[in-house]
Amino acid sequence: MEGLPFEGIRVVDFTHEWAGPIGTRVLADFGAEVIKVEYVRRLCVVRGARTDNQHYNHHPMWHQVNRNKLSITLDLNIPEEKQAFKDLVQVSDLVVNNCRAGVMEKFDLGYEELRKIRPDIILASLSGFGATGPYATYAGFGGTIEPISGLMLLTAYQRDGKRFRVREMDVVNGLAGTCALVTALVHRQLTGEGQWIDLSQTETATHALLGEHLLEYVMNGTQTLPMGNRHRYFAPQGCYRCAGQDRWVTITVRSEEQWHALCRILKHPEWTSDARFYTHAARMAHHDELDHHIEHWTGQRSHIEAMNLLQRSGVPAGAVLNEEELRDDPHLNARGYFMTAEDGREGRFPGMLFQLAEGAGRLRHRGPDLGEHNETVFRGILGRSADEVPTVEEDRIGTGYDPD
Repeated sequence: MEGLPFEGIRVVDFTHEWAGPIGTRVLADFGAEVIKVEYVRRLCVVRGARTDNQHYNHHPMWHQVNRNKLSITLDLNIPEEKQAFKDLVQVSDLVVNNCRAGVMEKFDLGYEELRKIRPDIILASLSGFGATGPYATYAGFGGTIEPISGLMLLTAYQRDGKRFRVREMDVVNGLAGTCALVTALVHRQLTGEGQWIDLSQTETATHALLGEHLLEYVMNGTQTLPMGNRHRYFAPQGCYRCAGQDRWVTITVRSEEQWHALCRILKHPEWTSDARFYTHAARMAHHDELDHHIEHWTGQRSHIEAMNLLQRSGVPAGAVLNEEELRDDPHLNARGYFMTAEDGREGRFPGMLFQLAEGAGRLRHRGPDLGEHNETVFRGILGRSADEVPTVEEDRIGTGYDPD
């Protein structure tokens, strides 16, 4: 497939863990040349905690999160390799990092320095708390961002219940970074100007997911409380236990037609004229009672059977699937969601996060081996001699889990 949206765009990927790499992976999936810069003395934690037998090249999460990318190894403490980084910036369009604020500046590689190298460079810094403010120098990840942003105020099963993590903010913030980068590319296309994107992952979580709740407090003086699996406007709605160990099905009723269908399948057609459930407001008021009746029905069936019966009756429902069930799900497989890499290496991967009108992305290869493309980048792109290509020395390799 030719003509992918980001073909011709070169990205210097200085990201690690999950949020940053997800953002740059979207660019790679849709055609960008993404060059992952790795520091052998402290590998990304997604490569795992072991170095024996090159386990760092075989971690499934690494293969997934960093697929379609190239890998080079650089030590920015070595002047020659720091210069190689600068030379790579000169022939690239985007530089992306999710380091703590100030880290790149310590290497004299902040935005002001990078724009001297290439005036129209686009730099995206996806730090936990942004480059300014009282928290700027703090490190952060999903487990700190979710409570500090306020998101965990809403994530409980009951209004006064224990709060839980969403555990998906890394993906949300990574995609926010992708959107910002694409916007910056469009801006550069129109004006010729580069820019620095200072993205606070905490602010992204707040702005993207809490906007209406903040407005509710400002305008009405009321604070949103957790709703668990319920909905502000639809009833009944919930996640209901099914037969078997830890098996569940989600159900939501959005219309009178769907309510009548649910009553029929539960074999309680009389509920449609019962004063307790006759109106939407009444169903809201008696939600606990409805939940009890619904779970009595779902508890006698598997989550797949319950989903199929409800869907065939016109009631929106979805089984909660584990990883094995997702892998074998007929719906996903019928649509070709899972993909194998074009290079023929073993592995089956989740497909593209979204489809575009002009065509899908491509899964060219899984996450690269450590330094796999040193030769390609140093000699093919930077024009270095063979003795200037970094080598991966096994006795120098350390993991992200090693003590400082």
